[in-house]
Amino acid sequence: MKTKILIAIPIKDNELQELKSFLYSEEADIYVFPEGFLHDTFLEEALKIICESKKFVITGYKEQSLEGTFEKALIIDNGVIIGEYAKCVLTKGEREKGKKGGNKIHCINTKFGKIGIPICYEIHFPEVARIMANESPVLLVNIIGTGMYHETQYEQWTTLAKARAIENEVFVIGCSHYKGEIPLAFAYSPEGKLLLEKKNYYGGVAIEVDLNDSNKKAINYLSDRIPEMLLLT
Repeated sequence: MKTKILIAIPIKDNELQELKSFLYSEEADIYVFPEGFLHDTFLEEALKIICESKKFVITGYKEQSLEGTFEKALIIDNGVIIGEYAKCVLTKGEREKGKKGGNKIHCINTKFGKIGIPICYEIHFPEVARIMANESPVLLVNIIGTGMYHETQYEQWTTLAKARAIENEVFVIGCSHYKGEIPLAFAYSPEGKLLLEKKNYYGGVAIEVDLNDSNKKAINYLSDRIPEMLLLT
């Protein structure tokens, strides 16, 4: 069965208006928003908007707590948070700013199947996607902050996303904000086929996929692994 996913490239710092605009712009089964899209100060209002629209949302969320600041992903179904994931691999800059990392790489159970959400920089690490892939997700969602700072980074990012799709035979999609840097949205099939790419674009782009294709594993790289010889140090 086809699942329609709307990938949002929203303007940063206008979150509630952007959220409402995208949720009502086009009917979709899943709506995806970038890293840090929601914040503590207006989370409750955002949940009300999602509840009223009766939508299923995957979004970035910046949480500030007594423990520190965390970059998280939330999955929200009809205004109810059904799962969250905290970014585990932080950049040097994030660590210097005092951000805190999560303590477990994992997928989230949903009505569509398990979904893994490598946040921003985490797509650069094959072990993050592989740990998630070992839970047999139907989708990996790379939510990104403010986009790419230069063309080389853009090419590297999309190449790595394609590699994560191929090596784990799973759909990989991603998006960033629209603010100054190179904004983007992309989608790759479990075979690594480019399904969608938007660059220097503001708005929502929709794609229909059969998430069951992530379960086919035509080559089945995972079963051919020799983990006892591939221990990471």
